[in-house]
Amino acid sequence: YPCLSCMALNYLTIPAMSVDVEQLFSKGCVVLPYLHNRLLSQSTRALLCLGQWSKLGLVKDEDLHQVICEDLEGDESEVELPD
Repeated sequence: YPCLSCMALNYLTIPAMSVDVEQLFSKGCVVLPYLHNRLLSQSTRALLCLGQWSKLGLVKDEDLHQVICEDLEGDESEVELPD
């Protein structure tokens, strides 16, 4: 079973915790209790995802600017995110 053994070796040598996950939890510590302790869980999740996506270059600055401007001009109610 050479293919299976190679797959097992690749899978079993993955570190239990990666640096990215630890950094995300670090950022979560800043977002949650210290600065924004009244955020809904959906808002917190959105902030953490947006931060990571921005870091990876998946979100364009002009898109963020457009959404922020629309939000400031429109209704200030909480945006609902799908689960």
